[in-house]
Amino acid sequence: MRAKDFIKEDIGELTDNQFADIVTVLSLLHQRVIDDEIPSELPTAMILRYIRNTGLTNIEYQDLIDANEQDPAMQELLANITPEKVKFKTEIQTTANNPDDVTAAAENPQEKVSKMADRALKRRQK
Repeated sequence: MRAKDFIKEDIGELTDNQFADIVTVLSLLHQRVIDDEIPSELPTAMILRYIRNTGLTNIEYQDLIDANEQDPAMQELLANITPEKVKFKTEIQTTANNPDDVTAAAENPQEKVSKMADRALKRRQK
């Protein structure tokens, strides 16, 4: 038996690394929602189980609510949190300074890849 099996730690204030772990889990699930691989509403218990797998073994529903209130990155991913379900936002928001650049890259990926290959070749020749 290990000490962590019977010693309960209080979550207390989350560190930046712990916020990052939570956001990483939620980002992964959010991307799967956007790709239509999973539904936009998932059981809260399942979300907590994924987060606990990152090492935050004592995180509970209220901790998830508190983290969502404090972290803007989580607020961009989640639409609603209830004791039964977590609903993810289904819209993708871009933060590009010039949306035309994003559109141009998406419309002509061959040109973008070609330019990247040319730059890489020039770096290797130096």
